[in-house]
Amino acid sequence: MLEEKLTQLDWIAGKTHICFTSTDPALLAVDAIVEEQDTAMVLGPAPVLKYSVESFPALINRMETQQQQLPGDVIVKKTTSPKRFVAVVYDIDQTPICQWEWVELALQTIFEQCEQLRIATLAMPLPGHLYGKLDAEASMGELQMILRERRSTYPKKILIYKV
Repeated sequence: MLEEKLTQLDWIAGKTHICFTSTDPALLAVDAIVEEQDTAMVLGPAPVLKYSVESFPALINRMETQQQQLPGDVIVKKTTSPKRFVAVVYDIDQTPICQWEWVELALQTIFEQCEQLRIATLAMPLPGHLYGKLDAEASMGELQMILRERRSTYPKKILIYKV
């Protein structure tokens, strides 16, 4: 019920306009897209296979050397348009798997990147809501508070998409 209420309203936070969309983020005309992930990078849609492994020992070696991310980290992918931000807001080794501090840290980093890269339009899921089941209204309040405190010019518009 709350999500229905949220999707029918537009929100303003500082200089940023926030609105909701049911459109697939891949189809949105935006400057950047945020995806949420966990520290081991296992949650979410199956990644596209980029590298083929020639042998089992090579696969084991790659798995052993893979660096685990920290909660609150943001990975900026080297794409041109739209930019891709991977926000590490979940840790499946902890209970609960999502904490407000991680979400806040990731949002601060994302908005700093938006300012540096002059990202005007950003698409993102409702922070911490997909797997962490953080309260939707509280998540919106947190998002608004961070944007108001930053008083930044970028992003100008945030589209919250359903995953």
